[in-house]
Amino acid sequence: MKVGKRHYIKILALLLFLVVLSVLSLFLFPNPLDFSLELGRLQHVVVKIRLPEILIAIVAGACLGLSGSIMQIILDNPLASPFTLGISSAAAFGASFAIVLNMMYGMTWLHTGIVAFCFSMLSVGALVLMVSVAGISQKNIILIGMAISFFFSSANTLLEFYAPPDVLYQITVWTTGSLTTSNLYDSLKLFLIFSCSLMISILFSNDMSILLQGESAAIMHGVNVSLERIVFLAICSLLASYSVSIVGIIGFIGLVAPHICRLIGLEAPKVLLLSSSIMGALLLVVADIISTTVMYPLVLPISAVTSFFGIPFLLILLFARKGVSK
Repeated sequence: MKVGKRHYIKILALLLFLVVLSVLSLFLFPNPLDFSLELGRLQHVVVKIRLPEILIAIVAGACLGLSGSIMQIILDNPLASPFTLGISSAAAFGASFAIVLNMMYGMTWLHTGIVAFCFSMLSVGALVLMVSVAGISQKNIILIGMAISFFFSSANTLLEFYAPPDVLYQITVWTTGSLTTSNLYDSLKLFLIFSCSLMISILFSNDMSILLQGESAAIMHGVNVSLERIVFLAICSLLASYSVSIVGIIGFIGLVAPHICRLIGLEAPKVLLLSSSIMGALLLVVADIISTTVMYPLVLPISAVTSFFGIPFLLILLFARKGVSK
């Protein structure tokens, strides 16, 4: 798959669209800024309320889009994503478990992101064992991921059932997904994780291109398939778990973003990784605008918005790709 100038022009166009939409969101949504306000209040609204929400939407969306594209490439499965493989559910349980320990037992030193990452790695370990040790075909990896997802979702339900009302409220609010509770420091931490993950992914994009030709071809070219899969699944876990620990479970972004990019001709791994990151950010910014404006001043759960629009959108994309393949 050759990468040409036209591919980078498309990526720049997506990036420009993201910047324009983000600026519009900053000043127009959920309602236009009132520039007649005194400078101090106007600055508070922009810097303390709207800017952190937009930045976390961009960075978290980019993390989810990147992790989804990595998974679909290394597993050669178009349905692979942190959401469908159970990584997000495992991270969500870890974060909920950390909230319970923090609020009920005073373990304030326990970092929510670290606990979420540990449980997401536990789900990755289960996936790797099922595929490599148990000999289960990669074609069935989504079924394994769904089983893991249901397991951790059930565990999270039990956790909520026995939690006191105040703890239950915190878990429920967090689980439904929210961009309004983050701050600039959260965005910075997540951006550093995203930047390192993207650089590593781009460095190994040639290996990913070879891997798409099949495991046999990759091994013949000297690619350590098993090791690279484990490494990149760990990277995906880090991206998904830290995003989940900050904004909660947000489905379909990691699944849909790579499909949209392929549909516009960005299929080579290097450009797919870049464009999926931008597309994920773009989708989450759009979802944030919808969640804050549809029932203003009420804010809809961001996970409900992404799921509500993600399911039909994915079906449309699948039918569109089927039509193109014909």
